[in-house]
Amino acid sequence: MNLPQKISDVKAYQKPHDSIFSTLFTRRLSRLFTFWLMKLDPRVTPNQVSMLSFMITILAAVFFMMPYYWWRLFGVVLLQVGFALDCSDGEIARIKNMSSKFGAWFDSISDRIKEMLMFAAMTYLWWSETHLTFGIVIGAAAMVLWLMVGYLREAKKSSWPTTRTAEFYITEKIYLGTVDITIYAVSLAVIFNIEIYLLVFIILISIPLIIKQVLSAWRLSKAE
Repeated sequence: MNLPQKISDVKAYQKPHDSIFSTLFTRRLSRLFTFWLMKLDPRVTPNQVSMLSFMITILAAVFFMMPYYWWRLFGVVLLQVGFALDCSDGEIARIKNMSSKFGAWFDSISDRIKEMLMFAAMTYLWWSETHLTFGIVIGAAAMVLWLMVGYLREAKKSSWPTTRTAEFYITEKIYLGTVDITIYAVSLAVIFNIEIYLLVFIILISIPLIIKQVLSAWRLSKAE
């Protein structure tokens, strides 16, 4: 196994098709993490990096609930680090030829758990500042609907594993990813103190995405 000799070498092991935010920002940071993680510990595994990403993102959600604005901004930094590490695990898997079904499974469920924790943190933060009960209802609705989007997407992938595509393609190789949208939307909500608007946005975007997944599955079933 030949490990990358410089940071730019990692680019060859990144996904040929990727989301717009990852292409423009996150993959640049993940290349750095991937290179130095493997340089500092050549034995590092993709699952270890996935777990590190998971823990850092959970810590970010904790900081989102803090009463002080600068602590919440630190949570945004942690969230971006966690997301970059979430990209690094796949890069390390491809470099070391260590891709596994467990890794793919853990990556998927950890994304759903992280999303729910972030939305819960947004809901708590808004409620702690306003004490308005309807914010809890909005937060709960956002969590349920977004979880349903993820469930329908993964269920379709399980039934038709060779037909999975991104929700919206921008170019042939760049698309809008729901995970990316979530990460950057949460970051902007924290920076600009617009948590309730994020939750409403999640509710509104979830409905057409759910319909899209159901119609897509129906068309696939008819094509069999």
